Amino acid sequence: MSLKKWDVIVVGAGCAGSAAAKRAAEKGLKTILLEKARKPGEKNVSGTNLNTIALMSPDLHYILDAPFERELKALKIHYVLDDRTTSIEERYGNNIALAIRRDVFDDWHAETAAKAGADLRKSTSVVDILKEDGKVAGMVTHEGETIRGEVVIDAGGVNSIVGRKAGLIPKRAGTALILYATINVKLTKEIIDERWQDAFEYYVGPGLGYKAWPWIFPKKDNVTLGAGGYMTSDLKNVNEYMQNFLNLPVVKKKLAGGKIQSWGLHIDPDQMLKKKCTDGLILTGDAAGFVMPFVGEGMPEAFRTGIYAADAVAEAIAKGDTSETFLSATYNDLCSSDMYMEGFRHIAELQKEAVLTLSEEELATLMQDMVMGGGFITSYIHTKWTEAAREKDMDKLQAAYDCLQFTAPYRSYGNAVQEEFQALWNERKRHL
Repeated sequence: MSLKKWDVIVVGAGCAGSAAAKRAAEKGLKTILLEKARKPGEKNVSGTNLNTIALMSPDLHYILDAPFERELKALKIHYVLDDRTTSIEERYGNNIALAIRRDVFDDWHAETAAKAGADLRKSTSVVDILKEDGKVAGMVTHEGETIRGEVVIDAGGVNSIVGRKAGLIPKRAGTALILYATINVKLTKEIIDERWQDAFEYYVGPGLGYKAWPWIFPKKDNVTLGAGGYMTSDLKNVNEYMQNFLNLPVVKKKLAGGKIQSWGLHIDPDQMLKKKCTDGLILTGDAAGFVMPFVGEGMPEAFRTGIYAADAVAEAIAKGDTSETFLSATYNDLCSSDMYMEGFRHIAELQKEAVLTLSEEELATLMQDMVMGGGFITSYIHTKWTEAAREKDMDKLQAAYDCLQFTAPYRSYGNAVQEEFQALWNERKRHL
């Protein structure tokens, strides 16, 4: 049993955990970061593209110093039918995403937290929580060690043992979870430059997923692929989805000469928890369900909520109040004031409602509309407007108008921030 008591115990050195530990240490809090793997991110083979708009919070500018794999300035959608494949490309003048490898990025991120003053302990699994007078007061490791702290920040992922032991994470199923088969294919940089250049890809077609579309994300000398869908009774074997994906002639041609290095499963939460705090504990990142609905984007949300959790903890400790009431109010205020998370989550939730009712043909059309018509926001507004006119439904017309009014500042924000990001990125490259 450890006699030392920490201000903050952070569980999990993924995107949320390392961001939280770094922030807490910078605020002068005695911080320990616990990671079960020998190397953070060593088993993660998920999508791994970072949305550049999401990185433009000043709190996240340090992420620009991370080891990136490829700059991405274009999005391609492939609409696959039995007799033909139609491809649509949307090209941007600036970077819209940056590719990373989680086994490299997560290790860098955890070490960044350590350099800020956090005590990083790898190969340390949490197996139970310590509670005193109903309050979470520490963690119990696989070696039987008890680590005590004023507040715990849970960044242990979608099925975190901490959140489950505390009674905050329920059994997730159905449309609250998306399951993907993921693979990593080794190629040469020269081949990837030729076949993908600076574009990442989505594919839409029969038998490739359930209410989700597979992707190929190029890195420096490898590409990651994913295929799957919502974990309802209609979800088939995700390995079959992946095999169908790999068997597409257009994909076979893209991957020719490549070698599969790993094949695994990846689970995304797709529903944010209503209750994310209890006495002495805050859930962040995937543990709390901070993922963009049906899109699967979760890294920027993890960075941001990890930072907000650390800020809430610092304020709670300063005031001597680590109760659920204080932590929840402070944390929720910080999260709800985030324009990126609130605005785009709202739109994504609206899109998710529509996606769950669409056929594969309609899903393909939606994806095409999003590329040709300017993204999720424009697609949603246009769809509702068209339906309202066709059906003479004033409620749908009102929904389209309300969405237009709500998203006006976010759309202008996105355009301006993309330009700002490119300027910062170009400045960074000049100093490398």
